[in-house]
Amino acid sequence: MLKRTAMVSERTTKYASVIIGMFVMVLSGSLFSFASFGTDLKARFGFNSSNINLLSAIGDTAMYVGFLIVGPIYDRYGERWTLITASVLTFLGYGGMYIAYAKAWGGLGFLMVLYCLAGIASTAGYLAALAANMANFSAASSGTVSGLLLAFFGLSATVFSQVKTHLFAGDDKVAIQTTAFRGSLATQNYLLFLTIITTAIYIIAAIFMVKIKNPLPEPASPSEVNSPASTTFNEDAEKGGFVEDSKLHANLALSRSTTFTPSIIAEDMSPISRLEEWNHSSTTLDKEPISPTTQDLHLQGEKILDVAASVQPVATDVMTAGSATEQPFNPYLISTDMKPKQILFEATFWFFVIAQVIQQGLSYINNVDSIIHAILPPNDPTTAARAVSLTGLHVTLISIGNCIGRLASGIISDWIIARYRISRSVFFFVSEVIILVPLLIMGFSSSLVTLPALVVCSCLIGATYGATGALFASMTRDFFGSKYYGSACGMVMVLNGANPFIANQLYGMFYDRAVEKMPLAPVNGTSNDDAASCVGQACYSSSFKVASLLQLVCIVSAGLLFWAHMRKGKRLMQNMNSASA
Repeated sequence: MLKRTAMVSERTTKYASVIIGMFVMVLSGSLFSFASFGTDLKARFGFNSSNINLLSAIGDTAMYVGFLIVGPIYDRYGERWTLITASVLTFLGYGGMYIAYAKAWGGLGFLMVLYCLAGIASTAGYLAALAANMANFSAASSGTVSGLLLAFFGLSATVFSQVKTHLFAGDDKVAIQTTAFRGSLATQNYLLFLTIITTAIYIIAAIFMVKIKNPLPEPASPSEVNSPASTTFNEDAEKGGFVEDSKLHANLALSRSTTFTPSIIAEDMSPISRLEEWNHSSTTLDKEPISPTTQDLHLQGEKILDVAASVQPVATDVMTAGSATEQPFNPYLISTDMKPKQILFEATFWFFVIAQVIQQGLSYINNVDSIIHAILPPNDPTTAARAVSLTGLHVTLISIGNCIGRLASGIISDWIIARYRISRSVFFFVSEVIILVPLLIMGFSSSLVTLPALVVCSCLIGATYGATGALFASMTRDFFGSKYYGSACGMVMVLNGANPFIANQLYGMFYDRAVEKMPLAPVNGTSNDDAASCVGQACYSSSFKVASLLQLVCIVSAGLLFWAHMRKGKRLMQNMNSASA
């Protein structure tokens, strides 16, 4: 009875942490609502468009670079102190922006510092929610967990934009006018709202969101018995060796720190009985060498291939393929703990980083409004109204596609990796290939892109960007393990801060050239030096041609990533088969 009560309590805690993590994820994407109040910042401080774009880019970059700061904090102090760090930084960032906006005090440099703090706070909340909840579930369900959490992260821009539009709208001017520039009282209140809501939720999450260190076993349904689980071995290379467990007649033994999934309720239970208690959570034993009843191993660093040759499978009754008690060895559910220095010497790390930095499509997401202006008839009096409506439609399509892509890629990748024993990185590779399709449409269409084709482009780019974003979390765990997960995320993501600059500068350079080459005739009552006056295929085609070539590099890198991980898994399978022969 006590065991059942404790199990229910643990299960409740685990799923409550997921729900809290969803709220944290929504708040962590609050920076994506910058467009909803950027114009008011421009009016309040007298900024130009370059100033506003620079301020926005600083926030986005801070989210990536912030991994280098909050990653080690999470690895060292855990999710609680990481969330406390997030609450302090977001209070300073958004709170400082609120005061600066209300008093019209400070300049661009001061706001950049404050927005940078808000960006790092978003990263801290993102990492704490993601890492803590993934640690509560096995590698076999990490895709589903990360997909669910990151789906809410993807929806954050829509949520906060709608909040700003419907709850903090109006043209009332700020109460205190200390300069000649006037801003909106609604935006001032919105910044105060961001300060309060983000700080409060981060503090609540720090109290109630828990990473379960010693989860209790959960009874499995019959359909789960065939599911391969994940077992973690932390090999002590300095002390060396494995310990023999005679009670299970196994030649395979573990080091002092062992994490495994199968539950061993009683030592005198048969292997079949143990399989009845199979679960997908992780249990950590300290200084107690126990042999697992699964062959889904996890060794530290690249030594896994060397050690595997001498490893023998546990002597359990394994029936023929397709039987109810079969526990197949799955090398792609291995989570290899690597120290940050070891990660730098991994080919998978560099393939992963290159693919993400070179990935294209962000220029489409950031400039879909100017693309719509370029393809609409310039002399139609309804063009301006249609452009606003169509921009809203495509932003919504991208957001919904992003959410669906994150959920689908996580859930399906978990199922595929368990059923067919294939690397999760195949979905990353396929997503990069699909991104190329809308880029080719935009860059190589013989005439103006039609509105239906633009809908296809928005849906595909939204879904694939969502998929790659969700797969990043689970693939980082697959490749580099959980022990230094925060640092691994930081190393993989930090260079991605260059991606927004590459995408925006590439599109802007070709767009400006197209504007210069256009005739000086007015368009809809405006001159051609207006940023929105570029009309025709030349406004976007050249930039997407270059983007297509860059995406090919990304596809090659993603393909090498898939090949390298599959090759590593196959070598491990061969070594295990040779050892058991």
